[in-house]
Amino acid sequence: MNELLHSLDWVLPLRSDGLTPLMRFFTLLGYEKFILFFLPLGYWAWNRGVFLRLLVLVAVTALVNAWLKDFWQDPRPDIALRMDHEVGDSFGLPSGHAQIAVVIWFWLAWELRRGWAWLVSGVVVSGIIFSRLYLGAHDVEDVLGGSLLGIATLLLFELARRWNGWRETAEVWLQGLILLVFVAAWLSWPGRQAPSYVPLLAGMMCGVLAGYRRLRFSAEVALWKRLAAAVLGAAAFILLQKLLKLAGAAWPWEPQLWQALRGLAMGLFVAGLMPWLLVRLGLLKALREEESVAPLGAVA
Repeated sequence: MNELLHSLDWVLPLRSDGLTPLMRFFTLLGYEKFILFFLPLGYWAWNRGVFLRLLVLVAVTALVNAWLKDFWQDPRPDIALRMDHEVGDSFGLPSGHAQIAVVIWFWLAWELRRGWAWLVSGVVVSGIIFSRLYLGAHDVEDVLGGSLLGIATLLLFELARRWNGWRETAEVWLQGLILLVFVAAWLSWPGRQAPSYVPLLAGMMCGVLAGYRRLRFSAEVALWKRLAAAVLGAAAFILLQKLLKLAGAAWPWEPQLWQALRGLAMGLFVAGLMPWLLVRLGLLKALREEESVAPLGAVA
């Protein structure tokens, strides 16, 4: 059993020049650079309620994943087998790619309630999980643990969001709850300082929630308007990243504090500034107060 969970000997013969680019593509879908780009596009051009819930899920599961990695400190496979060198000195169990892939793609399939969505999600999740083994970044134990934690996150979130009190809960209490969870994780972090994306996600969640409550809009417009909103939003988001990079170089804040401020700026941009601009341009439709719904509710 130990050999099955930790050996990658069976993967090495599968490596080829033709398959490697595909595996690199799948593994890219699990990295921060893709996720932080994908979530805003879905928020603007598809359904803001679905992608708000998805952001909460990703933030929670990423926090749990990072905490458990440093708690268990399970080493990754031998570096001589590794074809992905972006993992740095992080530990292996549980696999963040597997955990977040299960959360993102299976939640989207659950929201859509369509057979084709489950099929596509299954292919993407399987591809991402196998890519981590193929590239030597994780062993079977790592991806199995990440997958199970991802499923547990989905089940617990589905139970929690059925509580009707989300609509009545004041924003200040939701913001406080977010900060409380992240601060508790920060203070209890095992072994070393929390990864930089922990304060980034905390700040981003606070910013998105503030924007969500203040500007309500719908992407139920013509397809060309959705596409235009996605293209314009993507270009603006790339520009924002460049500006934040310049700001970070110009004002040398304490790194973790800067990540929190960066996340807050990104959240306010995604849920506040950019939707306001897209509504003004006629690419999105503003909603009246009575048309809005609870952010974690089943109806988007």
